[in-house]
Amino acid sequence: MKKTKAELKSMANKISAQYGFFLNVTEVGKVLGISRETARKLVSNLPCAEVGNLNKYYIYDVLEFVYK
Repeated sequence: MKKTKAELKSMANKISAQYGFFLNVTEVGKVLGISRETARKLVSNLPCAEVGNLNKYYIYDVLEFVYK
């Protein structure tokens, strides 16, 4: 289901109010309502920021990948 850039930004802003703009795999799974393993497969090709031992994914990148 395609979304416009404005819709993606709106969704990202709403999600970021609870989780912030960078999500780990577990949070991606919670936001999208999928398992952690499925979330891991989904974000495997997305760029990430390494924060300590965690890989964090920019919420807009995740939403763009899912909805485009």
